[in-house]
Amino acid sequence: MLRQLEDAYQRLRSALLAQRRFVADASHELRTPLTTIRGNVGLLLKREDVSGEDRIAALNDIAGESERMSRMVQDLLTLARADAGYHLEKAPIDLLPIVQDVSRQAQTLRPLRQIEVLDGAPAPVYGNADAIRQLLWILIDNAMNHTNPDGHIQVRLMPGSQSARLVVTDDGPGIPRQDLERIFERFYQSDAARSGEGTGLGLAIARWIAQEHGGRVFAANNPQRGAAFTVDLPTPQTLASQ
Repeated sequence: MLRQLEDAYQRLRSALLAQRRFVADASHELRTPLTTIRGNVGLLLKREDVSGEDRIAALNDIAGESERMSRMVQDLLTLARADAGYHLEKAPIDLLPIVQDVSRQAQTLRPLRQIEVLDGAPAPVYGNADAIRQLLWILIDNAMNHTNPDGHIQVRLMPGSQSARLVVTDDGPGIPRQDLERIFERFYQSDAARSGEGTGLGLAIARWIAQEHGGRVFAANNPQRGAAFTVDLPTPQTLASQ
């Protein structure tokens, strides 16, 4: 009985520490865009001699940081729902049209990059189409942010009897070895990834979505160059047999 109470206490303590760390990290990450916005607003309000070029630059900074902060708040809400035990509604779906649509849309946004979809066979899973679409967007966007403007990204869909596998690879610099085990943590960004554009939450959301579907997501470096993110999602038959 005493051991059970100790275990329960340790779980509660770990949960509270994780929550406090999450709130502290969120506060820290939101402070940067807020500081940028306040600084530029102060510049525009207090100085009448601001040139037209500087005024446009300040307004662009305000707009960019506001958009980044909006994305971060939305990501925080998603993870808060996950922490609260929220579960996605699921139904039988096919991954193929999702992969094709998201890849096409991403190509439109970054026309210089080559986004290649490999293997066009249907891949049925039991899942939430919107969430899987978000997961794929996160992985492709991550690949686009870590490749050159003319970089090459491959999206491979591999149906299977037990699970469907989705792999997003790029020809960027790859992931530092010390970061491979941590990149799915909330707010974790390697030094090479700190461009100021991301929220540090996307891969944590991707992991939650994969786990919510009974699957997994993991990262590795390609033997030649670049990184590969792999998602395994169980088929309806696999889930039915469990």
